[in-house]
Amino acid sequence: MRKYRAIVAAVLATAPIVGVTAQPAEAVRPATAQTWSSLMYTALNGSPEIVKLRAMLPAMRHAVVTRKVAIGQATTAQGAAQAAVATATSSNIKARRAYATAAAARKAAKTTAERRRQQAAERQRSTELDRSVVALRTAQTGLRNATAKLAAANDAWHAATVAVRNAEQKVAAGGGYNPGVAAQAAKLAAQVVTDTRAGFTIDDTTQVYGITVNKTIAYPFHRMIDDAAKAGVPLSGGGFRTREQQIKLRITNGCPDIWTAPASSCRVPTAIPGRSLHEIGLAIDMTYGGRTIPNHSSVAYQWLAANAARYGLVNLPSEPWHWSITGN
Repeated sequence: MRKYRAIVAAVLATAPIVGVTAQPAEAVRPATAQTWSSLMYTALNGSPEIVKLRAMLPAMRHAVVTRKVAIGQATTAQGAAQAAVATATSSNIKARRAYATAAAARKAAKTTAERRRQQAAERQRSTELDRSVVALRTAQTGLRNATAKLAAANDAWHAATVAVRNAEQKVAAGGGYNPGVAAQAAKLAAQVVTDTRAGFTIDDTTQVYGITVNKTIAYPFHRMIDDAAKAGVPLSGGGFRTREQQIKLRITNGCPDIWTAPASSCRVPTAIPGRSLHEIGLAIDMTYGGRTIPNHSSVAYQWLAANAARYGLVNLPSEPWHWSITGN
């Protein structure tokens, strides 16, 4: 073990500096990398308008439910208003009849005393009739208002329903996977590698389900792991590794020379330090069931071969397990 560590230390001491330069801890990712990420997000989710609509849909659907409840409440209020009009109408009819009876009795009175009594009764019935008229008008106004509120509630529900239907149609039409946008991202991949390599730092990486990857590919990679799991293909893997880890891997895999021997000359193909996309977090060695994907006929490889491109990852044909932004 001491001898092995000494070998690694000696190799590192003489290692040429390739591809990684010192950068501030908060270095901004290259514009090409940011564009690639933005394109992949759009490819997987749709345009900004579609993303916004998708985010709004839950609230819009809730509004439909709320408007439906409001229709029920307005319907109940209108029913109560109709009942109030019916009651006020009945009271008004009775008051008119009572007033007519009192007026007739006054006219039929024979004596002065009786006429006075009937006049008093007529005035009382007249007051009651006036009150019934006011009550009827108030009830009729209430019914008109309740009817208007019911109509407004129906209109609001209809408008909310149409808005949801239109939003759902737009999302369905433009919110699925867009291969054209993914193709635009693919055209940038080689330049993303070049620009990322020039200024990469460890701060450019992040964790996705315990796998360290470059922030540039984090979102689509996260989506790929989730979608594979939904399809019954649980994936994991190893992403970023340091220059020292790459050197150790070259030694472990029996490469004839650390710095010059081609990857294919190793027992397991292993890139020359400074050339591996693992060193900038843009490659992942995928595993399935806790084991490296062994061949092109495995379930995991077949799923990845059919789907990985939509998440911006391409296979290195000689290594079924190796998937990266460019396929290198």
